Amino acid sequence: MPEKARVVRPITLRDIAREAGVSINTASRALTGKPDVSDKTRRLVQAVADRLDYRPNQLARGLRQRKTATIGVVVADLANPFFAEVAEGIERTAAGEGYSIIVANTEENEERERRAVHTLVERQVDGILIAPTQSSDASIRYLLQRRIPVVLLARFFEHLQVPAVINDDREGARLAVRHLIQRGHRDILYLNGPPYNSSARLRLSGYQDALQEAGIPFRSSLVISTDARAAGGYAAIQQALAAGLPFTAVFCFSDYVSFGAIRALRQARLGIPKDVAVMGYDDIDLAGLVEPALSTVHIAKTRLGQVAARMLMGMMEPSGKQAERVGVTVLAPQLVIRESA
Repeated sequence: MPEKARVVRPITLRDIAREAGVSINTASRALTGKPDVSDKTRRLVQAVADRLDYRPNQLARGLRQRKTATIGVVVADLANPFFAEVAEGIERTAAGEGYSIIVANTEENEERERRAVHTLVERQVDGILIAPTQSSDASIRYLLQRRIPVVLLARFFEHLQVPAVINDDREGARLAVRHLIQRGHRDILYLNGPPYNSSARLRLSGYQDALQEAGIPFRSSLVISTDARAAGGYAAIQQALAAGLPFTAVFCFSDYVSFGAIRALRQARLGIPKDVAVMGYDDIDLAGLVEPALSTVHIAKTRLGQVAARMLMGMMEPSGKQAERVGVTVLAPQLVIRESA
């Protein structure tokens, strides 16, 4: 007769308390880091928990505390190293405070964003960090109506009072274009992101600021909106060349757009920076590895994620700040000059 499989009962908090010779309440407070437990008792309880391989039931704890110790992170394009670095900063900070993260990728699609947000709400995350697609504000309004703590990543809505952590995109663009002008360029093509994107609007303003400072007239014909990916940069350069637009430098909305632009320029047998200088934005790791190494604007991506995570966790505490009082945190950009401009 075959031997019956033995069912192993999960170790419970009651088992830990009995083994350590303390009450269940004391065992719980020792394992959750509460301050009113002596170091000796804490070490004893933790040692017993480790020896018995105790795994707390996070779902049951969440139901009791009305918290799940999870944070939802909704990014616009996880394939873009920019968002990967932001997510890394979030994860490090959240883990340090005992939170896990659930990451969703929208690929800049409004419907995918809506589904991701609703799924995270159904899973009862304690708060959400989101880089919104910005083609609509419906998902953000939904979170506000549900009173779910939310912080925006890298983008913001001017008409909504929602806490956000962003880069100073207007200043970053001004620094980049000013550098190109100082190198003698006056015909500067700007490959911008979608017009509804807040970063795209601010970077366009910075582009215009630098031109105005130098007394160079703004020409709307030298601004082409792209989908903010390499394919968009490639297509935009082809469009500019086919139209016969005069330019000796290209400022790009992102490093990815720059990579596409460089490919198209090379196919047109134009040297970089000899014939056309190229300036990116974001300073992802690949920027320093391409040939020629890309001049760009550095964004503190990991720090952006860290600051946003701390802001959200503060809002999630019972005595946390109200969303309308948190405001927008703006991080300073830094110009990085390499070989392309």
